[in-house]
Amino acid sequence: MVATARTIKKEHPDAKVVFIGPCAAKKLEAMRRTVRSDVDFVITFEELQAMFDAKGIDLTKYEAESSFHNATGTGRGYAYAGGVASAIEKCVKEYYPGTDVKVVHAEGLAECKKTLSLAKVGRMNGCLIEGMGCPGGCVAGAGTNIAVDKAKKKVQEFVAGSTRALPPKELEEIELK
Repeated sequence: MVATARTIKKEHPDAKVVFIGPCAAKKLEAMRRTVRSDVDFVITFEELQAMFDAKGIDLTKYEAESSFHNATGTGRGYAYAGGVASAIEKCVKEYYPGTDVKVVHAEGLAECKKTLSLAKVGRMNGCLIEGMGCPGGCVAGAGTNIAVDKAKKKVQEFVAGSTRALPPKELEEIELK
């Protein structure tokens, strides 16, 4: 959220940035002193749906854009548990063949705390640790408005519909539009 907001503000300083997603914790994150000037508003899916309902807006009556950005499949998969770690693992295997990647992902605050405790005492050395506060990942956030398994399936369809599976190896190759 913050990285995207900063990119937008850099290119369009007067833009208003609104994060819309399932994560209620993003509201607290956006209130941090170091983030406040980057993210103007945070709205959960549930809140946005309530606004549409209150105004009588039925989104099923409108045709969706076929593609509104050029995100990679790996980037689109961040929303469900294991998605971030999987993206990194795929990139490492593609760009650095033969490099061993040990991945551990934790879901829910208790599992994240346990995993981080193990890392602190040296039991996770060399592991990439992905921690998702909500069991199931962001798709299971408090502000979601559909069942987690249905949300995960929709995200996976979105991943499959990407024009590029992986980002370019070199950052200079990334074209921001």
